[in-house]
Amino acid sequence: MLRLLRLVALIALILALAPAPAAAADIRSGQDITIATTDTIDDDLYVFGTNISINGTIHGDLIAGGSNISVDGNVTGDVIAAGNSVAIRGQVGGSVRAAGNTIVVDGKIANDLVVGGNELTIMGNGRVGRDAIVGSSNATISGQIGRDLQAGGSNVKIDSSVGGNVTATVDRLQITDRGSVGGSLKYTSKNEAQIANRSSVKGSVERQTPDNGRAPLFTGTAALVVEWLKGLIGLLILGILVVFFFPGFSRRAGEALVRSPWLTLAIGALVLIGLPILSIVFFAVGALIGGWWIGFVVLALFGVALALSIPVAAVGVGGALLRIARRPVPVWLALFIGLVALLLVALIPILGGVVIFCALLFGLGATTIAVVGNRRAEAAVPA
Repeated sequence: MLRLLRLVALIALILALAPAPAAAADIRSGQDITIATTDTIDDDLYVFGTNISINGTIHGDLIAGGSNISVDGNVTGDVIAAGNSVAIRGQVGGSVRAAGNTIVVDGKIANDLVVGGNELTIMGNGRVGRDAIVGSSNATISGQIGRDLQAGGSNVKIDSSVGGNVTATVDRLQITDRGSVGGSLKYTSKNEAQIANRSSVKGSVERQTPDNGRAPLFTGTAALVVEWLKGLIGLLILGILVVFFFPGFSRRAGEALVRSPWLTLAIGALVLIGLPILSIVFFAVGALIGGWWIGFVVLALFGVALALSIPVAAVGVGGALLRIARRPVPVWLALFIGLVALLLVALIPILGGVVIFCALLFGLGATTIAVVGNRRAEAAVPA
């Protein structure tokens, strides 16, 4: 209980120093999570589940992770969502950052849209107030974008107005007779763009052909295998160093993932968002009263936590897989098995990215719990 109270106190400190009106976060998890049309949440909302439906009003930010996520209500802050399908049909007062297999925008986004996924569709009723940054295999833009569009992927179709410039690295680019670009168009592609009406691009049009450069040593499946092995070896070396020099930390982090997975995930999301904000606060306040360098210390701690997150999550995953043997599990073996499992899943398009992102959150949360648990153990030792 004391450990939980210390964790809550740490989270409260981060949120108190962040420039937001909310005093705490609303965290929900489960199979099906619905915020009804009559519900109003005066707080940041963190939701993790299979099916998530936001039909009410959230006066704050929305952070959602699940299979199917739909936002049909009103979110006054930002939306950060990762899932198989993400649909934004309501109104978002801030920016939207989404990752998933299919992403649909049929509502109004006041600020920016940042998307990574397989297929993005901005419907006719969709509106992006500022910039759109898109990385997807197929993107169809049928709604308005207020400023610039940056796109990367296979196919991009512009079927509405883009207020600013368009920068794209694609296989095929199409601008229909209903599409328009208020600024210049600069794209990199091996194919000529299909522009129905040249006058629809107000600025200049510049095409660059892809620079293949020097032929790689490995291609195709061999290149994929080599890159996979390099990633495994690098993370394994880092994890072994942590396990060897900090065995207690590794054990506590793995136990936290097994005992309290949802709490670990929630804490990881808070750390991912809270520590950068905390560093900015230290920079700003320190510039006035002194101690601005503490912001660098916080950023350094954040970087260390990010680097450790995947190996820490791998220890938990490997430990869970090896417990079927009903024998004591060596930490180094759990690390190896967990890394192999995570990196194999990472090869799956879209799903792999979502799994690695979730593993990062779990790792951040477990790292935080392990550090707090170590402080508690030190305090328990009599002087």
